[in-house]
Amino acid sequence: MTGSFVISLDFELMWGVRDHRSVQDYGDAVLGGREAIPHMLARFEAAGVRATWATVGLLFARNRDEMLSFAPRDRPAYEDPGLSPYADIENRLIGENEQADPMHFGASLIDRIAETPGQELATHTYSHYYCLEPGADADSFEADLAAAAAIAGHSGHKLQSIVYPRNQMSEAFIERGAGQGITAYRGDARGWLYRPRADAETTRLFRLARFIDGALPLGPKQVVQPDHDGQAWNVPASRFFRPWSKKLAFYHALHIRRIETEMELAARQGRCYHLWWHPHNFGRNTTENFVGLDRVIECFRRCSDEFGMVSRTMHDFTVS
Repeated sequence: MTGSFVISLDFELMWGVRDHRSVQDYGDAVLGGREAIPHMLARFEAAGVRATWATVGLLFARNRDEMLSFAPRDRPAYEDPGLSPYADIENRLIGENEQADPMHFGASLIDRIAETPGQELATHTYSHYYCLEPGADADSFEADLAAAAAIAGHSGHKLQSIVYPRNQMSEAFIERGAGQGITAYRGDARGWLYRPRADAETTRLFRLARFIDGALPLGPKQVVQPDHDGQAWNVPASRFFRPWSKKLAFYHALHIRRIETEMELAARQGRCYHLWWHPHNFGRNTTENFVGLDRVIECFRRCSDEFGMVSRTMHDFTVS
């Protein structure tokens, strides 16, 4: 069996971090992530790397009024109202369009992604929906997905794969996704460290353990095997590609080596290696992050030459 290399990106700009970050303290990373996307696309095209871009539906909007016109009437009643973005939009706390507010609009980047060979546009829900937070429910989630499909369809795109925001998912939400035409989703990585949790359950201890496991083996090597679970294709995550930090440069070297080791194992065993990140993770220390990405792509090329490993999008598994 031929091994597969999968990349999925959670494309969200400020919508994915607005509940715990501000434009003042993180806007530079979001803008840097915008600038990094064309360079990612160029590398992917040059190396024949296919990737899935799970995109927050709000980013498709050409202006603020369009965000509201496609927004669902049935919205989540989160116990923490700050998790919902709609008040910010209705109260005009964001700009009018992409030119005025590039941190909350992304249509031009979506066009770039769609024009690049081998890239899949997928959904990250319309509003960056938190499935496991108190107040979320399956009906409003389904309405959210319908809104994401509608605004993407308005631009001529069909969304068939999903990445659940914060990797929060359950069988009920996976079933509702399938009902909205979703045929593939990014499941959680193997092991107790990566079980889906609400943010309140993801303690500092869990975060520290995941961080360590990114460089040193606390858990199993994350080679995976996509399969159909009766609702859709589960394309499990292998590893989050962590951004470079000057204070932790030694860690990043170990992290890249762990990725290379796992990818080579997946190639030898004819299994799958699924790497993911957010574009804004490259928004700071961009040069160093691309050095790491170049090493990952070179490792894939070696695995392709030596073991026949192929690059796939998440949707590719549903048609193979």
